[in-house]
Amino acid sequence: MSTIVPLPVLVTVALVAGAVVAWVLSRRDSGWAEVVPAPPGSVLVLDELGPLRDFAERAQVDPALRQDWVDEVFSLLRDTSNQAELWQLLASHLRPGTPGFWPGLDLRAESQVLAGTDLRGCEVRDAVFREVRFWGGARFDGLVGTGLVSFERSAFTYHASFRGTEFRAGADFEGATFMANTSFAGVTAGDRVRFDEVRFSGRTDFTGAEFATGVSFVATGFAGPAKFRDARFAAEARFSGTRFSSHADFTGATAGAFRFAGAHARTEVRAVRTWPAGVSLGEPQRPGHWAEVRGV
Repeated sequence: MSTIVPLPVLVTVALVAGAVVAWVLSRRDSGWAEVVPAPPGSVLVLDELGPLRDFAERAQVDPALRQDWVDEVFSLLRDTSNQAELWQLLASHLRPGTPGFWPGLDLRAESQVLAGTDLRGCEVRDAVFREVRFWGGARFDGLVGTGLVSFERSAFTYHASFRGTEFRAGADFEGATFMANTSFAGVTAGDRVRFDEVRFSGRTDFTGAEFATGVSFVATGFAGPAKFRDARFAAEARFSGTRFSSHADFTGATAGAFRFAGAHARTEVRAVRTWPAGVSLGEPQRPGHWAEVRGV
């Protein structure tokens, strides 16, 4: 038996549907379509990148618009969970040697979540990421920062890679947290770099890193293996108050001076440790407890 829907109900449904369609179209006409909550199991996507691409074309012609365009990208990164396309579009204007390269731009993000960050091979002036949560992998391999670089109090929830990164004016990672494996292999720095009060949870690799001035790891914790093989510290390398919970490898590492005052290493774990010349591990006050790293 068929059911007859009363005419007033049909009219009401039609009016509501028409109003919703008109509202959506008005949102699209304003530039960006509304991003609505996705159903469980699906992925939020940007409805359209057209306006942002049009903006980039105008900025290609008018360099005065380029920083505004970059700032707009970071504003959009705050509002969507599917960030891959935005990172690709951003990198297309930050990689030297490409037709669309825009030099001398700044990247700024504070107190936001960034997913799938990929700035490999990019060159920027300032790169400031304060209190940012990097969700998923974060790749900065080969990044060149010619100005201020800061990751203060930021958290990396998965693997982070800075292989071959250049911090020409130094960098600040004070208070950052690395929850998985981290690589700074081959990194170079032209000015002071700070890793004070940083927490490294996984493997940490500074193999072949070169620092032209002072570097500090004051009160930093290495929960996993810490590798500084063949690292070059032209000035002081300060590890005051640092804690090594696992392996530590300083084979071939050199510095103007290594400072380990107040540093300790766990002795209740089977860890292989190779300290710089003149540095050694003392005896724990009680068997199986922390022992002092002795040196200058």
